[in-house]
Amino acid sequence: MELTGIWSLAPIPALVGILLYIGLSIGRGWWVPKTSHEREIAAANKRGDEWKETALSTRTLNMELARQNTDLTEANKTAAEFFGTVLRDGGGKRVAQTNTPIT
Repeated sequence: MELTGIWSLAPIPALVGILLYIGLSIGRGWWVPKTSHEREIAAANKRGDEWKETALSTRTLNMELARQNTDLTEANKTAAEFFGTVLRDGGGKRVAQTNTPIT
């Protein structure tokens, strides 16, 4: 039987079959040339490498910031202990500060 004969018997199922074949071939990549596919895979790998480098540099920066925050916290503890001691012990003789010069 000829293709035209099948078409005349069932035009809607034939059209659906053609559309399914086109969808399947696009989905499976049968119409994509191998060189284009390899080019896209190489570009995706390059982007992945760039993202990895960015993530590593960000991790290094975050570690440095965490270290600095720890140092600042330790410095704050020292100041808090000092001022706590001064306030607890009365702070010695307090002198009022004014804007007038001492004569």
